[in-house]
Amino acid sequence: MNTPLGQDGRPLVTTDMAAYSMGLSPKRFRDWARRRGVTPAGSRPNPNRGQALALWDLADITAVVHRAPPSTQSTPVHTVH
Repeated sequence: MNTPLGQDGRPLVTTDMAAYSMGLSPKRFRDWARRRGVTPAGSRPNPNRGQALALWDLADITAVVHRAPPSTQSTPVHTVH
């Protein structure tokens, strides 16, 4: 089976893989993604039957992670020598 590729050429990843990459459980990752408007880029059949497995684009996740709200961005510190 060929794995579909994301926007940046990396393979799409399952929810479990995306959650692991962020140190979250799959449920917490799905909650995190929903709150930030990140949606799966695709799906593939579940090998154990049942609901299809969501596939996530790491480029989408990276874009959201690096887009910090203004209140959390650090202010540069200028030192006088």
